[in-house]
Amino acid sequence: EGEGLLHIQMQKLNTQRAELKTLMDRLQALNDEFEEMNNRKKELEDNIEICSQKLIRAEKLISGLGGEKERWTEAA
Repeated sequence: EGEGLLHIQMQKLNTQRAELKTLMDRLQALNDEFEEMNNRKKELEDNIEICSQKLIRAEKLISGLGGEKERWTEAA
């Protein structure tokens, strides 16, 4: 009877180990996805910064060229 009880307990243990492995695999997949999303977020933040700098430069250029239009019109 002791061996039968041991066999049952070993089956339960193996079942729980399989469940644990499934959960650990799922956790790893979620961690990988989290890291990927953080990398994507960083990439998007970098793109926002680049676009903001380009916009500032474009506004400065447009401001600088505003007076040139009048000068060119008078010169023509």
